[in-house]
Amino acid sequence: MFSVFIRRFWLSFGAVILLSFILLPVKAQESSLRALSPSITELSSQQLEQQIHQTAPLADGMMKVSAVVTAAQPNTSVFQERLKTLDVSAAQGKVGIGVLDLNSGQSWFLNGKQRFPMQSVYKLPSAIAVLKRLDEGKISFKQLVTIMRQDVAPGWSPIVKEFKGDRVQLPLRNVLERSVGISDNTAADALVRLLGGPQKVTAILRDLQIRNIRVDRLEQQLQPESVGLKNFQPELADEQKYKEAVEKIPDRDQKAALQRYLRDSRDTATPEAMVDLLARLQSNQLLSENSTALLLKIMTDSPTGEKRLKAGLPENWSIAHKTGTGADVLGINTATNDVGIASSPDGKRVAIAVFIAGSKAPLEEREKVMSDIASAVVKAMQ
Repeated sequence: MFSVFIRRFWLSFGAVILLSFILLPVKAQESSLRALSPSITELSSQQLEQQIHQTAPLADGMMKVSAVVTAAQPNTSVFQERLKTLDVSAAQGKVGIGVLDLNSGQSWFLNGKQRFPMQSVYKLPSAIAVLKRLDEGKISFKQLVTIMRQDVAPGWSPIVKEFKGDRVQLPLRNVLERSVGISDNTAADALVRLLGGPQKVTAILRDLQIRNIRVDRLEQQLQPESVGLKNFQPELADEQKYKEAVEKIPDRDQKAALQRYLRDSRDTATPEAMVDLLARLQSNQLLSENSTALLLKIMTDSPTGEKRLKAGLPENWSIAHKTGTGADVLGINTATNDVGIASSPDGKRVAIAVFIAGSKAPLEEREKVMSDIASAVVKAMQ
């Protein structure tokens, strides 16, 4: 009996010793992992920090975690390295760029958080506000929009030819197509008035969680202010009369107006915010599917900006975009922009926003910079 007890004791003791030898390396490995984990976390933070200016989180929206997602992409560094070599010096002004690959989530920015004057690019967020109200049933494509002659804005406004007397009435959809498609200034103002004014447009954008994009003035106000023209009257909407009125403004007043305009935060957007808007538009997060499809079709069919982003894309690619071009003041251009969603036949999609402000370069050079950017983006995606 005693011998049996002794045997059981030694067997149990041996099992404990054997188990200790087996578990000892595992415990040592766990201890080693715990010691290593802070350095792993630190390394990830450093990597992310190095990419902040290129893969910074987009302003308030679905792409808020884009920096973290991008850092996890194995080919992100290649994507960013290719775009980092972009030479935009030919623009001879302040340049803002936003790029977001809508398939992979990879992003890259130049001055992504800085504000740039939108000029006619603002017609895109304004159109989104209009279509949002239409989706809600608060307005209808069946209704007519009345535009008075006193509402005519300076600049490009072919809608003026439709006037018979002191007013014109057009279907809402027609006015929307004129505003976004051919960038008619008077049509754009009519849409903003329909919603209750610029501040109402911005409020709708806020409700949609669209941040860092502001609509503050009508074209009828913004364009004269940008060149120093005071007390704008409807008769000055005539191209020749407007030009003559601007030429009478003293140079010092024009220069002061230009400087104010370039510093003004009103009617501006950041590249980050704009590509976020484009991404959310394309994914039906802002509007109904029907409204989204209509707006993207109008943007795709638009004849404006043929030498800008579109010129840098392969022939079989398309782009749904909105351009913006401001006046030249004493040899300096207020703003030249193009933003859009470029698509390939095999399903690649990328949101691109390019803003150029205060440029001394001719229009051809500014547009060449944009086409080169689009070309570089396509190559970086391959």
